[in-house]
Amino acid sequence: MNISKKFEIDRLRSEKNELFDTDVLNILNGQFMYEEFKNEKLMEESDYAPFNEAMCVNRVTTRVFDEEFIKTRAAGHNNTVENYIKKVIDPLENLFMKEYKCIVLWFGEDMFCQMNLLTILSYLEESGYKGGVVLNSFRDDEFKVSQTEIKLGKYHSVYKEVLVNHEKPTVELLPLMYQAIDLYLDILKEDNAVVKFISQNKDLSISELLNKLFNLFPTIGYGDSQYIELINRTK
Repeated sequence: MNISKKFEIDRLRSEKNELFDTDVLNILNGQFMYEEFKNEKLMEESDYAPFNEAMCVNRVTTRVFDEEFIKTRAAGHNNTVENYIKKVIDPLENLFMKEYKCIVLWFGEDMFCQMNLLTILSYLEESGYKGGVVLNSFRDDEFKVSQTEIKLGKYHSVYKEVLVNHEKPTVELLPLMYQAIDLYLDILKEDNAVVKFISQNKDLSISELLNKLFNLFPTIGYGDSQYIELINRTK
């Protein structure tokens, strides 16, 4: 772990020490971040769980994490239900089985992370969670955390509008999420900026294309697999 990240965690501890207690769950966007936080015990005695999904691609269903959701998401990722459960559902066991005073959500500012965040917020509402919710958002290129207390009550309807029906939200949201939703809906279009760029650069190798896409579209937040699928569909 780099020094700047440690300093940032120390700053958060000095401002909200109660978020480092045993009755707090940290949900982290992805396995890499989860392992770093858990192995280093960055949030001390609190619990950790990763969300290993890419909700900005493939079809979703209305009820987050129910049987239909699992089957649909597994099929979208060309995976078996068993493997999907092992990768996505089982690591979230603490979320499903234990009660927490507060849940801290660690999600980046890019579109990929924000759609994952929206999904978790929707689930918290669906499951009737009554504790506190804190969002720690950050940019991937610099670990400067912006901390926001989230009030539940509107995110399941936003999840359905955006991720299920591909419509703009009808309620007010944090600017960060609203911008990410705009980008998500734009990426769904056949002639979006990413597809146009790939079409105009078909002579490049996949590795060259990936490097350029990462540099040109940092706010999307796609990983290799999402871009490669798009490249294969476009070329």
